[in-house]
Amino acid sequence: MSLAIASAAVYMLCISLPVIIVEHITGLWAFLERAANEYLVQLTGDPTPASIYEWAQSYEGQGGVSLATFLFLLLVPGPLTLGISVIWLQIVRRREAFADMVFSGFGNFLRAMLLNFVRCLMMALWAILFVIPGIIAYYRYSLAFFLLADNPSMQPFHAINLSKYYMQGNKGNRFLLDLSFIGWFCIAFVAYSFGGDFILALITASGYTVTFFINMLVSCILGSIILAPLFAYRCTAAAEYYHRVTCQDPEKFKDPLKLPLG
Repeated sequence: MSLAIASAAVYMLCISLPVIIVEHITGLWAFLERAANEYLVQLTGDPTPASIYEWAQSYEGQGGVSLATFLFLLLVPGPLTLGISVIWLQIVRRREAFADMVFSGFGNFLRAMLLNFVRCLMMALWAILFVIPGIIAYYRYSLAFFLLADNPSMQPFHAINLSKYYMQGNKGNRFLLDLSFIGWFCIAFVAYSFGGDFILALITASGYTVTFFINMLVSCILGSIILAPLFAYRCTAAAEYYHRVTCQDPEKFKDPLKLPLG
């Protein structure tokens, strides 16, 4: 289990930490901190202030994340997700695995990147209709990376279609599986909140100023440490669920849609 936890922590840090550092360099966190302070000043001087949304629309300054962050979020999460999916499958199948396998998805970079893009796009389009269709879409495509991990030559849209096929009639059960972790998530959230407040209080007591960037950095590192065991447990359970739903030996893969794997 230590391997699963270490892999989960590495995955979460690799997804979030570069974004936090890059946006600190570009000045986004400083901009948000300055904007928040100016809004608080406005609240103290105006008995009928505009809502935060109305005020934000009229506020002039830097807007949105940088191009570097956009490219990072486009290119990197897919291969990382593929790599850690390989680890989950290795663990549930009791095969040898290593923490650095989280980066193995970069060996199939193009397919992993495209799969992540297509999957996120389709979930976002369904979510535009309402929250519930977005949640259903998440579970509909939840097997896609496991399928690609088992079949590296599979095309992204093929993985999406196979995930839809296998999740027919299984989305509710997978939702209940995730729901069973809600108590652990609540405990982790409480630990994260108290731990974050404690660390920030120590930083303040040491004479340092807690900036927006420091706050984000502490949240990222602490969240990765506290949530890693739960994330690992939940994802290995998801891998076991995938294995049972598909009932397949990856070396004897049979395509129920009768589509070519390549």
